Amino acid sequence: MDMAPGGIPLAEGGADRDGLEMDVLRVRLGPVLPHWPAGLVLHCSLQGDLLTQARAEVFGAGDDGGDEADARARGLDNLVSVLALAGWDDAAAQARRIRDAALETGGGPSDPGVERLRRRLRRSWALRWSLRGLCPLTEEEVRHHGLPVDVVGDTYDRLLRMVDRATSSGGGEGRHDVRPAVWADHLAQLVVGLDLAAARLVLASLDVHGLRVGQAEHEVSHG
Repeated sequence: MDMAPGGIPLAEGGADRDGLEMDVLRVRLGPVLPHWPAGLVLHCSLQGDLLTQARAEVFGAGDDGGDEADARARGLDNLVSVLALAGWDDAAAQARRIRDAALETGGGPSDPGVERLRRRLRRSWALRWSLRGLCPLTEEEVRHHGLPVDVVGDTYDRLLRMVDRATSSGGGEGRHDVRPAVWADHLAQLVVGLDLAAARLVLASLDVHGLRVGQAEHEVSHG
């Protein structure tokens, strides 16, 4: 019997964390997926929409994060991604216009435009409610996963800092620092136990500009 009709794998049986048997679907996320870190592939096991296992790999050579211009563009792209994945399409379109204007001029984004967007995000109780408490990270966890120090906090905290970095973009002392590349397998550890929508939001909020390979890639599971 064909276990993958039309190339789509069928679900298998597996025990969930409550000890009950549920269907387990094995899927590959990436490397081409809207609002997804470039080159990242997650081989996942899904029970319903919950990621119970994940193994990471990177398509192509490891990325060192690029130069300052690349970092600025990617930071604005990631800001667009978080807003789009959070379901706030209008604010995502506003952020996209700011990004496009910055790319056209070759400089930093318009301060008035970014400031208006920041005020809008801070005033939204719905956005705060939907992102607050999602994947909070302590300083110790951030160090363990090799992430930039400014991703401490939850997804809402990280979103606000992304806007702050966009505000400080440009030349001089307020330039946008190039962010370090992160280990792909550490990203897999962060999303296990989340549902698929939440996992995509978390990855976008980490503002990943490049992926590193070379550590032993491993599978992590949610017991």
